[in-house]
Amino acid sequence: MSPVKNRANGRPIPVNNLPNPHPVSPTTTTLASGTYPMLPHDLASDIQQFVESDFARQYFSIHRTGFIFRRKVPVAQMMTWQKAPLSSPLLTVNRSLKQDAVKIFKVVQHIMGDRERDKSLVIRVQPDAPVASFNNGSTTSLAGPSVGLLEEERWLLSEGLAHGELRDEIYCQLMKQLSGNPNPESVFKGWQMLCVLLITFPPSKNFETYLRSFMQQRTSHQEGRVDVMAKYCLRRLLAISKKGPRGKPPSMAEIETAADAAFNPSTFGESLDATMRLQERNYPREKIPIILPFLADGILALGGTKSEGIFRVPGDSDSVSDLKLRIDRGYYTLSSTSDPNVLASLLKLWLRELHDPLVPEEMYNDCITHARDPDACVRLVQRLPTINRRVVLFIVSFLQLFLEEGVMRETKMTSANLALVMAPNLLRCNSESMAVVFTNAQYEQVFVYNLLMHLRCNEIDEGYIPVHGLGATPPSSPQPRVSKSHARRQ
Repeated sequence: MSPVKNRANGRPIPVNNLPNPHPVSPTTTTLASGTYPMLPHDLASDIQQFVESDFARQYFSIHRTGFIFRRKVPVAQMMTWQKAPLSSPLLTVNRSLKQDAVKIFKVVQHIMGDRERDKSLVIRVQPDAPVASFNNGSTTSLAGPSVGLLEEERWLLSEGLAHGELRDEIYCQLMKQLSGNPNPESVFKGWQMLCVLLITFPPSKNFETYLRSFMQQRTSHQEGRVDVMAKYCLRRLLAISKKGPRGKPPSMAEIETAADAAFNPSTFGESLDATMRLQERNYPREKIPIILPFLADGILALGGTKSEGIFRVPGDSDSVSDLKLRIDRGYYTLSSTSDPNVLASLLKLWLRELHDPLVPEEMYNDCITHARDPDACVRLVQRLPTINRRVVLFIVSFLQLFLEEGVMRETKMTSANLALVMAPNLLRCNSESMAVVFTNAQYEQVFVYNLLMHLRCNEIDEGYIPVHGLGATPPSSPQPRVSKSHARRQ
């Protein structure tokens, strides 16, 4: 039955998780979240050549060399590292953006260490400003050595956010400088920059396959630990392609953190298994990710049970980003945080950014088709993998604290309200059809509602009973992360 008819009949629409119709070699690559199949080198090379030729015909601008005959420069040569600046963009862009594209290449070269700072280069930076304000008169013009590398990089990212047409150009320029670059240190800095790009904005769908193939081919390059960064970037590409561009450029602290993320995995965006492995040394007794009791108990400590619209009202975005950075660096502290909405927003963000959905994709259809059966909903929780089940028990038991009558009078958040705002963080509809997403959303909410009303969280798992309000267990030996990119940012 078609999705439209299914929707009209008031039934959920099962999502088809079809297997890959093109099986690949059993060769695998290991990432932080597990082991995945990898294309054989010959097949990857063939795909790369096809993508290059197809993409080049449509989108690469024509570059010529020579004074008399003006020979056309081959794409392979255009996409090879060069010391000299660009005279025109690599890709076909709007004429009004050509000067910016040329300026961006100089910034890329400077960040990678391939050229000295161009004193005549003028950029406009405004710390932590929304994207829209980068084109108004309130920005400050800075030139010469007063502009640091972080400021230059943030300007470059703001250009990509403000002008979608420049995003592929930025990725393309960086790929060019990573191809045949004779300086290993420059290559390392270039891959760090790619890590930063992949938390800021995605390439276009046309360019995405080209970029993925570029990174895939370098997952076996162990020199300079390029393989580690390439594997990480592949994961980030998948995530940013689904999430879309940010609303404003990352702060300088976020840029530094993102540059090192391949070697210092974030608490956000990882799988549950990887998260538990990361905290095993500091929190060996914890049975769930430590960020959960930290945020939940913080919400209670800051008066979340008396905060109107808790979990619905968003926290200040800058405060959320600051707290996220502190956690990623190993500092679990609420210093300078007084708003429970900040912690509630970060809790939802952590759940939403999990590498794999909290309820595995293979169980999604069962959840929406049995959403109206409370007993079936409880049984589905019992079927979850151990760590997933314990996280669900913690989250649901925590939300149940907000269902007491006195608390609901203060927060104005009923069980239906909580189910509405939390369902997208527990269930993930893996469909590109908006009809499917909208139709299934109501069943996702009913599923979460039934958990809130009927799940007895202290009776499901013999080895784990969720507890709230006691605070997180202090680490045995705090290990704040150390930046590997410090030298690059001077």
